[in-house]
Amino acid sequence: MKEFTQFVAGEQEHITKALQSAVEKMPQSVREIADYALLSGGKRLRPVLTLLWYGLLKTPQALTHKTLTVYDASVVLEMFHVASLLHDDVLDNADLRRGKPSAHLKFGIRPCLLAGDALLAMGNRQMAEFNNTALMTVISDALLKTAAGEVEEIALAGKIPADSREYLSVIEGKTAWIIRSACEVGAIMAGADENGRRLARDFGLNLGMAFQIVDDALDFSAEEIIGKPAGGDLRERKCTPPVHMYAQSLPAEEKDTFVQKFAVLPDPVFEIQKQHAENGFSDEELKAITEQIIAAGYPQKTRELAGEYLAKAEACLRSFDSPCAAVLREAVAYVQNRNK
Repeated sequence: MKEFTQFVAGEQEHITKALQSAVEKMPQSVREIADYALLSGGKRLRPVLTLLWYGLLKTPQALTHKTLTVYDASVVLEMFHVASLLHDDVLDNADLRRGKPSAHLKFGIRPCLLAGDALLAMGNRQMAEFNNTALMTVISDALLKTAAGEVEEIALAGKIPADSREYLSVIEGKTAWIIRSACEVGAIMAGADENGRRLARDFGLNLGMAFQIVDDALDFSAEEIIGKPAGGDLRERKCTPPVHMYAQSLPAEEKDTFVQKFAVLPDPVFEIQKQHAENGFSDEELKAITEQIIAAGYPQKTRELAGEYLAKAEACLRSFDSPCAAVLREAVAYVQNRNK
């Protein structure tokens, strides 16, 4: 994965400059919050994927602008992603984001929610400057799908569905679609034909699905690896693959008890479904279930599920033999082998 990590490192300065340029165009009242949220680090996977697909598919018909570059297009979906994080941290009452105090603790809840909205608006405005309908359609769909996925996740909290289709629908919306869109933005900026755009979309969607599924496996990793207590999704009543596998493995009577307790939501955000905490899992039960999930190998089986999507992503690159294609193949390996 050396080429991928080198490419990411080499592009960080350009991506950061594009983000700084976007922040400087925003109203003064939200600029400080946007700067704090956007420039506090992160993987910057979405801009990197835009740049790679642009480099892979670039044609003489590539889009140009008198002042903006592909870097300015690449950061729009990163702005959308960070806006969603500002909103999520408020909903989750998160204390930290990327090792720093969450923005709402530093600036207040209402200013952060409004700054998130401003980032969405700024991203739309910046992309509109390229005067390309296809670009606007792609990013509008990304916003719509992401919002729908988040709502679906809230509706699914505390439930153990019969199969994994509902879970997969949630992660397609809340995580995979925006990565899919980042890849397609690169293809459109490159002037690619419909087949090139399709390959970019399919690659991004499958990579995004795998990215989230690996995240769900990592949630049950040892604390010293990921830096937080294992089993956070279980505590938040998110039915991710390791949790679903565990529930399906239980004898009928035990499964009924598990389902009943899993339905007791500890988070006051979910007021509609919230029940008395004493009817849910105790801390000791949560710890024991987490240990059982790890011992049964469900995190590893979850990684195997991610591998199925990664194989589909890699298949999109079969017809390409170039430095950008090689880096994209390493991006697939990076997602498969993530440990944090």
